[in-house]
Amino acid sequence: MAIYFPNSQLENVATETWRITSSFTGDNNLMGGNSLINWEKSDDVYGGNSLASGNILSHSNGVFTFNSDLYGWYNVHWWHYNYHTVDSRYNEMSLYVSWNSGSNWDVHGYTTSHITIGTNGNNHTNGAANSTVLGNSVARLRFGMNVENNSVTTGGSTSESLTGFTVTLIAKQ
Repeated sequence: MAIYFPNSQLENVATETWRITSSFTGDNNLMGGNSLINWEKSDDVYGGNSLASGNILSHSNGVFTFNSDLYGWYNVHWWHYNYHTVDSRYNEMSLYVSWNSGSNWDVHGYTTSHITIGTNGNNHTNGAANSTVLGNSVARLRFGMNVENNSVTTGGSTSESLTGFTVTLIAKQ
């Protein structure tokens, strides 16, 4: 069944999930733009393949670019998983968006969480957020992690999506 929007019709939902493949400790303001981590499209059963033909995003050095066949409005949902045996008042994963091919970046939103260690300390935490972005020829996405205590680890894995994001096409341009 098609979904109808003013000046747009969406016949098939397009979505894909990306995750970091390894854990890292401390801040990482361009996740995947350094040697700390890599990104991969989730290959879990029902977990990451696009329902549309082709890929929604391409990736290079921590920066994601939209496929020209799938320009439109996207819901972006991102999350992080952190752990350690220390207090950390804030653990924030930011979505940065560029509207000019990566020349300038704005923080579009961020997740937030904290770790407070008590006598039976809860040594892990997570955060999640959503935003809507226009995916077109000049739009770019990237993510960064900022933690108060640089001993905190952000979890990554090649077999589960501990830290990552999902993009879902909600209206074609």
